[in-house]
Amino acid sequence: MAYQDLRDWINTLEKEGELSRVKEKVDWDLELGAVVQETLDRRGPALLFENVKDHEHTIGRKVFSNSVGAYSRVALMLGLPKDTPYPDLIRVWRERSAAPIKPVIVDSGPCKEVILQGDDVDLFQFPVPKWHKLDGGRYIGTFDGVVTKDVVGDWMNVGLYRQMIHDRSHTGITIPTGQHIWRHWREHKGAGKNMPVSIAIGWDPVLPAVACAPVPPGVCEYDIMGALRQAPVELVKCETNDLYVPASCEIVLEGEVSSDFSTFRDEGPFGEYTGYYCSVPASRPVFHVKCITCRKDPIFQGTQEGVPINEDHIISSVNHSAAIWDLLDERMTGVKGVNVDKSTGWANVYVQIDNSYYGQVHQVAANIWSSGLSNMIGKNIFVVDEDVDVYDLEKIMWAFAYRVRPSEDIVKYPGWVSYLDPVAHPKDRIAAAVNKGERLLIDATKPFDNPKSAEWFGLKFAPLAYPDDETMEKVRKHWKKYGIGQR
Repeated sequence: MAYQDLRDWINTLEKEGELSRVKEKVDWDLELGAVVQETLDRRGPALLFENVKDHEHTIGRKVFSNSVGAYSRVALMLGLPKDTPYPDLIRVWRERSAAPIKPVIVDSGPCKEVILQGDDVDLFQFPVPKWHKLDGGRYIGTFDGVVTKDVVGDWMNVGLYRQMIHDRSHTGITIPTGQHIWRHWREHKGAGKNMPVSIAIGWDPVLPAVACAPVPPGVCEYDIMGALRQAPVELVKCETNDLYVPASCEIVLEGEVSSDFSTFRDEGPFGEYTGYYCSVPASRPVFHVKCITCRKDPIFQGTQEGVPINEDHIISSVNHSAAIWDLLDERMTGVKGVNVDKSTGWANVYVQIDNSYYGQVHQVAANIWSSGLSNMIGKNIFVVDEDVDVYDLEKIMWAFAYRVRPSEDIVKYPGWVSYLDPVAHPKDRIAAAVNKGERLLIDATKPFDNPKSAEWFGLKFAPLAYPDDETMEKVRKHWKKYGIGQR
């Protein structure tokens, strides 16, 4: 299902019982973030704050958060039944994203209802929260789409990179080493140019969901958004640059990022997806906002980062699992399931294999760690057999308990770990965006090279103490006759 805009999405969530409207006045300074956090901790609904302190009469008065903070809402985003299982969400993401749909260009749209330029530009017209007490300021960019383009070609990238408000017309912006925005910024710097940037805030939920996904370089995220929503994204050209944004989005920030290091300003710290403050205030690029376009009575969208499980962990567990599974299928055989579980902010990856040849377990780790995705994903890799549900952490821990021989099945491997990983002390960092560390492969499969044993009924590994398939099928077929109530 393609949602026309954020308001269509909000109306759908309300009809499905997945939204709460907060009419009580809430302070943008810490209180709003804490309300979102408590809602996340309680596994609660999406939130629309309709009464934000100091923003009763500004251009923007409302804040929307926790958009996809439950798998039921990810399912609705994809036009699927609310009770669609997590593994099926990964499958649908993979299937649809394999058939990109190009966007279409339209002449105008609701995002042009209000246009502010020059001295009228004022970021404080929007109820941007200060999410955490230790944050360096109010972060306007937490769940949006940052649009950039290469200098010579036609590759337009839509990513998710944080922005802290400095003043009315300037924000900080992170340009992490190796990510697509970094490539574009380096191209502009090499050409002696500033980099045009446009930021789209508030639209169909696929916007931030794809912006935070590991889409390959050279592929435009708008194509993947079209694939997921099964309808092309309608784009409109920005007022002051040659970038394009969804025509019906709520807010658009247009401007440029300087390639001159002397223009950098201190930004941060910020509570990160790992659940920690992993960086200190540092001199970072500045986004100069030259134009703001928005809808009348625009709705600002943001998210509460920090200790898992937040909405970015929910949506990223789907798109990261899909990306890792695609990667493994390209490089090897026998992969039956992948779970970049929401519980660890992408550090742990659980992979299910058919365990059909020697070296298959190690091949899983080698393929993930040799890819660029390993900068953020897969510090620890658990590999399990087909009889272990890779989406059930209790079953994975059961396999860990009884199938792992520590001296043989736990492999340490040196390499980079995410620069946001607090396991590396700041004094040990070797680059601005790289931490030196170790990775773990945990082989929780049945030993491949065991000889058959008579004590194990002629098997290579102890047989399961579980009723046989025939008996279980019989019981399930006649379950109702036992009169046992459902939980």
